[in-house]
Amino acid sequence: MDISFKTAEGRFNYRVAGLIIENNKLLIVTDDQSPYYYLPGGRVLMNELSEEAIIREIGEELNIRVKVKRMLWFNENFFCDEHYDEKFHEICLYYLLDIADNNLQREDEFVVTEKERKFTFFWKDINEIKNLDLRKYCT
Repeated sequence: MDISFKTAEGRFNYRVAGLIIENNKLLIVTDDQSPYYYLPGGRVLMNELSEEAIIREIGEELNIRVKVKRMLWFNENFFCDEHYDEKFHEICLYYLLDIADNNLQREDEFVVTEKERKFTFFWKDINEIKNLDLRKYCT
């Protein structure tokens, strides 16, 4: 079970996100329901270590194996998601990841479908990131 629940005051999420950097490019994603980019990752399951969660989530999303280099940040975030019209209280742990699998697509843009949702991944030059609407959240 995902550690995500709705209350009268809003939704709580506990999630993880991964930074995958290769050749000075960061892997980011958007989906068919989001007008912004975010880092790949997802929700932590009950009784799951956060390091295990990021490895599982990246495996599910990209069908690759990654290794955790280290945790980079712990972030507590409060925001309102316009698409879902909900207030969120989110805890997210950000990990620097190493690609342990050479099956990761290297095209500048590629699409993955998971549970009938379309995710478009982009390799963006680190210097371009400051010009993008890159947010901390993904569902």
